[in-house]
Amino acid sequence: MVAEVKAEMESFGLEGLDEWENRWKTEYKHRLAISGFLKDKAIGSKRLISMPDRVTNTINSEGSVLMRPSVISMFDGDCMGSLDEWWVTWKDYMFHRQVKIIDRNKPGVSNELFVIEMLQKIAHSKYPAITEEEEAISIPLQVIVLAVFDAILIHILNSLAPTTWQPIKRSLCQAFNQNKSLQVLSILKNTYSDVDVFFIQEAAAGFVDAAKQVMGRKYMVMRPYLLDGFRNQNSIILASREFFVEGSTEHVIRLAGGGKWIAPGDLCAMTMKGVDGFRYLLASFHGDTNGLASLPVLKALHEAITTSYPDHVFICGIDANTHKQHGSNCQGVNHFHDAFAEMGMDSCWGETPSVKTWTTRNARTYLQPQLQKAVGIADAARKGDVNLKDWLIFYENQFVCAEQARDNTGARNFDEEMVFPTLQFPSDHAIVSALLTRKPS
Repeated sequence: MVAEVKAEMESFGLEGLDEWENRWKTEYKHRLAISGFLKDKAIGSKRLISMPDRVTNTINSEGSVLMRPSVISMFDGDCMGSLDEWWVTWKDYMFHRQVKIIDRNKPGVSNELFVIEMLQKIAHSKYPAITEEEEAISIPLQVIVLAVFDAILIHILNSLAPTTWQPIKRSLCQAFNQNKSLQVLSILKNTYSDVDVFFIQEAAAGFVDAAKQVMGRKYMVMRPYLLDGFRNQNSIILASREFFVEGSTEHVIRLAGGGKWIAPGDLCAMTMKGVDGFRYLLASFHGDTNGLASLPVLKALHEAITTSYPDHVFICGIDANTHKQHGSNCQGVNHFHDAFAEMGMDSCWGETPSVKTWTTRNARTYLQPQLQKAVGIADAARKGDVNLKDWLIFYENQFVCAEQARDNTGARNFDEEMVFPTLQFPSDHAIVSALLTRKPS
């Protein structure tokens, strides 16, 4: 396997392969599959599996959807019953399959790339667990670690349940992923038809076109200046044509101090004119896993408003990925609130946000890139991701929050005991809604 992978990567001119091969032989080759590999916390912290999986798991290419041959993708080919047949298909997908992807740096432009060319280096500055030396060879490291990960899962399932695991997988994929975008849009269109602004995060690039088709008559669908077709995690804004003036929108793309923390697609920030005569600055942002980017980006938005848009009314919908406890590697709920309050901001959660007002309640299964984070169903509530992560933020002197609500059913109800997503509610974050009333100027 390793010799074949090295030969393929050499054909793409990847650098540092000698160092990569040395690390493979000294650090990875002799590990046990489960205890030394799947459950290794360092591999998870360095994102050596989760990052390439995010990019290659499912790829939207000119209207077609391609999937990596993997237990954890929706791939449904015939090769999965044999490790040898799977390996031939996996290599073909990673090294010989071309896809057409939106250019990260040129809006409206697409490039043809091989799947391996979509992988990006994992930055030490964003993920400190990976060393600067590993960052330099992080693309080949991602390739081999992902290959081993996929191979281990194929081997385990074919050993334990050779005739049953694939039918079970197909049924789950159909239940949770088929028409997911249309299901989300149906909830927004039918249950939340009275909403003036939607702030959406982690949407696939194809969701933009779907939103225009389903909701385009009533809403302006606004996307980031640079759409992310690689990770397929884009922040989007839907603004009511009844409340906002069409043709008055402008991208806010220069944020002092925000560049380090913003990957393509993470931030959609727009200015526009309301029918009430005020100018608005709306922002939708998706923070990193531990929420460390959320406060710097919010500060950058505040600086941009103070210096360039002082007369604008500001509303931000943010998946801040805040957690119960604050620390050097994790953004806490109360610390986040106190920091933006110092900037004169308020949120839908009021002056004292409670960590018990959670907007996520989910747990990782054992079939995902970070097995050390897997939780059994009996421990889903105790050990799962139960946190207040989602916020509607505004300036305290501009709005008062008259009402706020959470919804994890799609029917404007919130079930405190329910783990989600579910068959009826396809998101792993609750819908957060609020009625904001303008304060007198």
